[in-house]
Amino acid sequence: MSSSEPGRPATQRLFAAVLPPDAAVAELRTALAPLHALPGAPDLRWTGPEGWHFTLAFYGEVPEGVRPELEARLERAARRTGPFALRVHGAGHFGGRALWAGA
Repeated sequence: MSSSEPGRPATQRLFAAVLPPDAAVAELRTALAPLHALPGAPDLRWTGPEGWHFTLAFYGEVPEGVRPELEARLERAARRTGPFALRVHGAGHFGGRALWAGA
């Protein structure tokens, strides 16, 4: 997402994220299916599975010129880091629910 106001440099909302594995997406789709039938659900803007992700770091609104350098640094860090398992815990912290949002 990018924005630009007259007289201000263009910015982009940047974040680093990982994509969930297909099995997790399938499980989440099944869990969310009943919610689509609730009153008012058609009025909501639902993020499709292709947009589901785990945000690791949110950088906020940054000047567009920062993006190439940030991408290069993240790429270097990714090359130095081997694959690792990611496990999400703590759904109980949200009253037994996981909350999802997307832009």
